[in-house]
Amino acid sequence: DSEPIAMVIRLESNVIDTAGAPPSESTTNDAATFYYPVQLGLAYLFLVGYFARTIFLSAGLPPSVGVILVGFAFSYFFQYDLLSARDELQELSFFLVLLIAGLEIRLKDLRTYMFIMAFLPATFELVAIALYSTWMLGYSPIEGLVLGTILVAIGDGLVIPKMKEFGVRFPGHPMPRLMFTWAPLEASFALSLFGILSGFAAPTSSNVQVATLIGGNVLRIVVTVLAGAALGSTTGWLICRRRNLSIGGKQVLTGTPVEAFLIVISVGLVAYALGAPDTNASGLVLVPMNFISGSMFQPELMVIMTGVFFAATAPESELHEVEKVMGGVWIFGQLILFSMIGSRTTLDIFPAFWHHVFPMMACGLASRFVGIFLAINGILTLGLPGHPFQDSMVMIDSTFCFLSVLPRATIQGALGQVPITEQFFGRLSNSSTCQQFIFLAARLYICIMSVVGMILLNTLGPGLVQQTLERPDWGGQQKDALNAEKGKQTPKQEHIEAPEEEDDRLLQTLSEAYKIPESVLQDALQRAMQNQSTLQMKAASQPAIRQGKAGLDSASDLAFAQFDCLGSVLKTSESQEWRGHQR
Repeated sequence: DSEPIAMVIRLESNVIDTAGAPPSESTTNDAATFYYPVQLGLAYLFLVGYFARTIFLSAGLPPSVGVILVGFAFSYFFQYDLLSARDELQELSFFLVLLIAGLEIRLKDLRTYMFIMAFLPATFELVAIALYSTWMLGYSPIEGLVLGTILVAIGDGLVIPKMKEFGVRFPGHPMPRLMFTWAPLEASFALSLFGILSGFAAPTSSNVQVATLIGGNVLRIVVTVLAGAALGSTTGWLICRRRNLSIGGKQVLTGTPVEAFLIVISVGLVAYALGAPDTNASGLVLVPMNFISGSMFQPELMVIMTGVFFAATAPESELHEVEKVMGGVWIFGQLILFSMIGSRTTLDIFPAFWHHVFPMMACGLASRFVGIFLAINGILTLGLPGHPFQDSMVMIDSTFCFLSVLPRATIQGALGQVPITEQFFGRLSNSSTCQQFIFLAARLYICIMSVVGMILLNTLGPGLVQQTLERPDWGGQQKDALNAEKGKQTPKQEHIEAPEEEDDRLLQTLSEAYKIPESVLQDALQRAMQNQSTLQMKAASQPAIRQGKAGLDSASDLAFAQFDCLGSVLKTSESQEWRGHQR
């Protein structure tokens, strides 16, 4: 019988594999490998990681740090198969970061002032980090730019839930809503810029002219944007029409949210694969460029553009359903992402913080504050439409925006390891040193900036918002102008009674009908109005809580941030739309 022989062969191959084919030296130098069922390893990462996330959230600390600690502990008893697949798991988590960043952006929110706020301060910090690394560390300009791009991006997964919380505590205040739109836009800016710089940082065997290299990367960006727009728009158009597909009068597709999510994530994987190199075939790509190395498409930007244009063309209801399913998947993605980061972290990285990382961080953050201050003043000077800023509140608004961009986690976790795995700067003599420093700085930024940034934002943020409560609603001036214009167009009536005269007539009519003195009736109405006003004030101070799935429905913008939210935030209902649909 061949079955027992096959079983013996499989058992012997497993013994040979575990005894004679251990993980490579590059993967075992920071983790102790053990052989036990992979299911136990996954159970540890998911369950213990999620409990650590919840404990840190309850203490007001970044949940990502708790999961990093769980991953750090896992490095002492790493399961063999999970260690072998660590790079692939981290890359899949990075793909989810890209797709979510694209889905969070709304084309209708992309006004001029929003681009200035999302791009200019980040550029100031990026350039400061690049200059420091060039002058003080002796790195090349491309190495410094890659380093700055990885470290500069705001931790949108940490900031968005906090802005939602501030929006509930201070209804109508524009600054939390501004940061809610700013965060994913800046994350997309950093991810796209990283993809562009990868074309210059990745090694190439051919000697290509600088002009040819620049022209090829510009062409790659243009083609990528167009292809991503086509993929995303087509997917959004098909998603809402998939229920019409029938065979023999029977509907083929179910039309469920999970089905829509499956289509979107599959299209996103196709978009990523069109630009990603085949690591098992010496860097071959599906659609190569003939005159420079690499793919015709930039994978990071391709996925982001696919998400942006899908969000722009899909119906709002379908988009929210996809966001909810994606938010649930992203919980697993973040558990994997941050636990894998923790498994690569060693305690010896912290003494290196004061030597070069802290001075570089200080230079970058100082430049970031200057960039925010100049951006707000520039917007006010140019008089750009739609912005929420006031001349008398520039310093307070600048400080609040600065505190809001301090937390860092997701982008640093997704990109920190890429220069090592992709062998960036291969033609430079100090490539290995720079790769290791980038990974070191990314891990320190996650541990330091996420904790300190969230503590500062939790402590000082509410006070700054409280100081600027007396300001017009965001978009209030435009609404007043529109109402004034409507008033001019309304034909004048010959006679309109004043409200006081109408109230007196109504009071007199009620008094005569019910035989009640006017003074007694007026006193009763005033007491009833006072009681109603008191009840409304109490209701406004306590946000309504809905049970079941209705709470998540009312906060669909938080679907991607479920990992960083307590249940009370997700269940809080709110009437105004946070992505600015009413502006």
